[in-house]
Amino acid sequence: MAGEATIGRSMAQKDLIVCHVCGFKNEPQTQRCVSCGARLEAVQVEYTAEEEAARANQQEGFSILWVIIAFVVYVVLQGLIIGALPFVIPSYDPQGFAGLAISVVVWFFGGLAVGFFSPGKTFLEPAVGALIAAIPTIVYLKWSTPDGFEPSLIAYFVGGAMGVMISLFGAFLGEQAQRATRGHKKA
Repeated sequence: MAGEATIGRSMAQKDLIVCHVCGFKNEPQTQRCVSCGARLEAVQVEYTAEEEAARANQQEGFSILWVIIAFVVYVVLQGLIIGALPFVIPSYDPQGFAGLAISVVVWFFGGLAVGFFSPGKTFLEPAVGALIAAIPTIVYLKWSTPDGFEPSLIAYFVGGAMGVMISLFGAFLGEQAQRATRGHKKA
């Protein structure tokens, strides 16, 4: 009896249609992916275990909408933490490289959030959003830091590049959390 139940469950798992865009497992009668909305193909391609593992973390598309969302998330969070918080806490002074280091942390958590909430695989969008957000951040920090206390321009660029890489890592972790909690296939 237990063997029949296991066979029944494995056959039901095989009947699920795996979305070719995001990897979500959909019911057989579904026309569009429940996770990302992509049209599901009638003919299902069978992948080997190695191909499945290789495809698990590959991004297949790019959404400018999620770049804009990531940019807005970064700018709003940075505006609150770097711009507004010093007015509330007078001893808090995020200037120069310290402000950029705070921005790197903001970009990590922003990438984590965008990776978790975006449909499908969106690793690059948060990184591109961080790259765009680095420009006004560097300009603001360079403008707001008093002369004699500001790091060199190359230090700002290195910090910005670190932020882009950290946001990419955050987006990856967000995608992993999304897959673990929303029924995506495991890597």
